[in-house]
Amino acid sequence: MGKKRPTTGRNRIPNGSAPPRENPEKTYTLHLISGSTGDLLYRLASVAVTQFSGVAFSIVPHPLADNLEKLTKILDKIRGPRAIVIHGLPDASAKQFVRSHCVRERLPHFDATGPLFEFLADCVGQLADNDLTRLHQVDAAYQQRISALEFALEHDDGLGLATLKQADIVIVGLSRVSKSPTTFYLSSRGYKVANVSTSPQTGFPGELARIAKKKVVALTMQPKHLREIRVERMKLAGAPGTDYDALENVIREVVEFEAECRRRGYEMIDVTNLTIEQTAAHILKALNLISM
Repeated sequence: MGKKRPTTGRNRIPNGSAPPRENPEKTYTLHLISGSTGDLLYRLASVAVTQFSGVAFSIVPHPLADNLEKLTKILDKIRGPRAIVIHGLPDASAKQFVRSHCVRERLPHFDATGPLFEFLADCVGQLADNDLTRLHQVDAAYQQRISALEFALEHDDGLGLATLKQADIVIVGLSRVSKSPTTFYLSSRGYKVANVSTSPQTGFPGELARIAKKKVVALTMQPKHLREIRVERMKLAGAPGTDYDALENVIREVVEFEAECRRRGYEMIDVTNLTIEQTAAHILKALNLISM
């Protein structure tokens, strides 16, 4: 508890230019206190801190703060003139406990869930129950996500071709276009996803011909960027350069792959400048699983 995440809220710098000098007087620590895992709170904070240029943020999660004893231990360790507290606690007494402490210690603080609870209460005409146990209910949706993750493991990188028809989504792509990370991200949202790698040597597995096109999406990437990723991968593996990361071969691979995908009528997404989350959203949109 209280361990700093390796990432900070510094803005990304476009076009490889040098980052701006950080002002020591503008370095803040965000303490994220949550009664559960705190993943949503962390994501919210991570988005927010990108929008303040010249200001550095260090994000410190404090998850599973589900009783007053834990909250006391966390709050007692939060010090410093540039410490900021953001909390997402469903229990009303816990919220008040944190607010009182922060007011007393003059710590800026924000309740990330309070405004949402109040807004929904106004909409439905009923107060929130503030029941922490419901955050971890093993319901049908939870079971679906676990089943989807197991499916992804069994159908990663061309595995499980015999049961490919059971997939909600089939991702096809060349080596190193982020098929596996995208697969596991989508599976964490409950979709049964399989990914299949193609290459000039192996071609497209015959099983793909028996999958409905409405389930298949192809990921592609600009050849120069794909080559850079492959070169870095080979360096990490301590392997010498090969045809695998030679630019002219990579260009040929991409051109032939895209031509075959067009021939098959597959939806195609260029992931060169996309994050995993963005790629996943484009896939769901392309396959009409969500609207955007």
